[in-house]
Amino acid sequence: MPPVTQAAQLRQLHQLAVQRYAAIDSYIARMRRREQINGKDKPEEVMLFKFRKQPWSVYFKWLEKEGAGREVVFVKRQYESKIHTLLAAGDSPLMPAGKQLALAPDSLLVRSASRHSITEAGIGNIIDGYGEALDALERGDRRLGNLTYLGRQKRPEYPTELEAVERLLPPGAESALPRGGRRVIFFDPNHRLPVLVLTYDEQAHEVEYYCYDRIQFPVKLDDDDFNPDKLWPRPAQNGRGPTGSLISQPAN
Repeated sequence: MPPVTQAAQLRQLHQLAVQRYAAIDSYIARMRRREQINGKDKPEEVMLFKFRKQPWSVYFKWLEKEGAGREVVFVKRQYESKIHTLLAAGDSPLMPAGKQLALAPDSLLVRSASRHSITEAGIGNIIDGYGEALDALERGDRRLGNLTYLGRQKRPEYPTELEAVERLLPPGAESALPRGGRRVIFFDPNHRLPVLVLTYDEQAHEVEYYCYDRIQFPVKLDDDDFNPDKLWPRPAQNGRGPTGSLISQPAN
């Protein structure tokens, strides 16, 4: 049997990830995140992450010291199409922990808290981004970057080796990397999903770290898992502000 080519290995990784992900309606994972925002490296955050495809829904709960007590939920085209947040201590100088805040995904406050929109959260977005770059490369279009299969590599986050792909990003390929950079995507060879993403700027400085582990699927997630009114029941006098965006909530 002839050896598998680079192109075939890159395509096979994508096909297997697509096939596996297509069979998953919902999943739960632990997510670890490090980001550089506005030139400043933010500390690592550890979160419980729940995802549901239909309707598209995400839920985050911060588990460790950084952001402890914060919860975020967002469902596309539901609950005013806003991101609903249970604030942690220090999130706002004017609001204590336990307050609820509802903001549009494109609001300045939301965009200043992460490198990516909440609509880009989850493993599916990683698969889609990789697939778009791979499709373009196979057409001879390198504007989205060049891909190289790096083989299996050992990472401290996982007990077994992961399959790695390097994506070289030219200047202009992504707005968050105006001068280009490099991204490495790691796939779990057991369940075939991308579980770790490392992104570096043109000076090889880490600007993104997203790690999904302890992934559970299939799982049963329903509307109550993503309903802010069920997650954080409102007091009888909800104290809703004039815009309907701020809800008074006693701290636990």
